[in-house]
Amino acid sequence: MPSNADARPVAPGPAAAPAALPLAEPLPGPVITVDLVDAVIGRYGTRTSATFKVEATGEKLRYQWQRLAPYAKKWKNVSGAKKAKYTAKATTWASGTSFRVVVTGTGGKVTSAPAKLTVLYPTKSPAKDAEAAFGLTGLRQGVDLSAYQWTPAAKIRMKKVDAWAGKDGFTILRNGSGSRPIKQQYTDACTNKARKTGTEPVTEDCAYAKLAKQAKSAGLSLGHYWFNGWIASTDSTTQQLFAGGYSATASAEQFVKWLKRDGRYTKSSTDPLVLDIEAGNAWTKAKDGEKIKQKLRAWNPSEAAEFLTAVKQLLTADGYQANLYVYMSANRTLQLGPTGYLWQDVAGIAKLWVASWGTNNGRIPDAQPEVGPWAEAGGWSIWQYTSNARFSGSGVGALDGDIAKADAWTPLAG
Repeated sequence: MPSNADARPVAPGPAAAPAALPLAEPLPGPVITVDLVDAVIGRYGTRTSATFKVEATGEKLRYQWQRLAPYAKKWKNVSGAKKAKYTAKATTWASGTSFRVVVTGTGGKVTSAPAKLTVLYPTKSPAKDAEAAFGLTGLRQGVDLSAYQWTPAAKIRMKKVDAWAGKDGFTILRNGSGSRPIKQQYTDACTNKARKTGTEPVTEDCAYAKLAKQAKSAGLSLGHYWFNGWIASTDSTTQQLFAGGYSATASAEQFVKWLKRDGRYTKSSTDPLVLDIEAGNAWTKAKDGEKIKQKLRAWNPSEAAEFLTAVKQLLTADGYQANLYVYMSANRTLQLGPTGYLWQDVAGIAKLWVASWGTNNGRIPDAQPEVGPWAEAGGWSIWQYTSNARFSGSGVGALDGDIAKADAWTPLAG
């Protein structure tokens, strides 16, 4: 047995290498899953902004929107635009501006596709636009006006209307209105002074004579309208607090009286004579310490027929012609009664001036308006296509824009 003296130390072997750790794979950068698309909006009207939106996957995403002005070469950041969506407004950006968004996250960044913003402005040629869109011919264009375009702050410039409307241009003027109740204080639009109705719920449009004179001088064709108003059947109070017992026939008599007094409607005239059928404002009257509030409703077919029939009788009895119209929304023409269209009988005695604005951006809508029972007689004769007609130098802002068919100034036969 060997002795301890003979023992030799054993040299240690090489140390074992530590186990290798797997290399961490880099995190993927952000990925856009839903990209931007172009947008079309109007400068005026009901659709004047567009929201661009991007969807992306990734970690710790951050967003920075950029814009490229028309004809520019360099993208610039949009201040404060740091979310996944951005709303561009027509009042801020010019038509043709492009947008994109840079998405940054753990692992890198990615840039969206660009999207272009198109801003549509009111058309200068609605008649020609409608002819091209719907295969029509002989259309003419114009505006309808009232005291709201003849205020101390802003007055319509009729020569500019004529320049915009062009050959065969026209304007339809408000002759008067029954929209204010009896004994009602109101502010005169032409002067901003306080006035008051009397025992009859009617007011002459304070700008009618001035506008008619200027329109004739400018060579524009004329039309005349009466806003349906307070009559006995629209007043539900037993005391007739709002209408004072006034009638549709009395309204017709007043309309014709003011029409003749102006002198520009002659026995050879075939101007459209229009009953404007729409609801009015709510008013409050006091009686025996009680406040009674009532809203003016639009006239119904029988009330409208009474007015139109009276207008025709009053004019033809004196040797005048009567080119009768009703003005109403496209939706109203479609109202139904027990046996069909509610306005069927009225369609037999009056032409249609229809209001149908679409997105109301000052341009001809994509489709012609519904006309209900007037379809049997060839449809609309005058179309109010927008309340956002605008042209340089008008002196006012937005206007009601209209187009008319070639036979709009021709009375119905019979």
